[in-house]
Amino acid sequence: MLRPPRGKTTMQTSKREQFTRGKGILSATGPQSRFILFLIFVLVFYTLLLRIFQKLAAIVELPVFLPIALVTLLAFIGLSGTLYSHRFVGPMVRIRKTLERVAAGDCAVTLRLRDADDPMLKDLVSTIRHLCERTRHSHRMVQESARELSGDLAALQENIRKGASADVLIKQAEAIQKKQTALDKAVQSLGT
Repeated sequence: MLRPPRGKTTMQTSKREQFTRGKGILSATGPQSRFILFLIFVLVFYTLLLRIFQKLAAIVELPVFLPIALVTLLAFIGLSGTLYSHRFVGPMVRIRKTLERVAAGDCAVTLRLRDADDPMLKDLVSTIRHLCERTRHSHRMVQESARELSGDLAALQENIRKGASADVLIKQAEAIQKKQTALDKAVQSLGT
């Protein structure tokens, strides 16, 4: 019969719940907290950089302080934003490509993230991996059930050809009917 693979451990489940506990605006407090801290770091660092430019502009009597400060701000935010978002964008691209393959029917995918990637994305990858495992397991069970059913049908046909008694044929037909019902349920559980 069709049985799902072993479930997640309590430790893995509680880790997932850790990211989904929040409500409303702070729905994923871990990643959001890290992003807020990153923004605070950027603002503090830029403020220090701005103060240095102000002192430098006063010493050198530089009249174009504001344009230099704005260009520096754009360059700093662009560079730091690119470096920080790399932890999200790269994994999201790999996750999207993997999900496209899964949607096309290829459940033999492997998806791994770098150690530096966001932990919430790692949890998402773990969930996708678990989904692929379950789907592969279900496909395997359906294929095995279909082979067994095909073998039982061949045996029934052979017994009919040999002229087996009606009782034997009825029992074989009932067994085949039960296997067909189980196979139908397994196929429905795959969503096809």
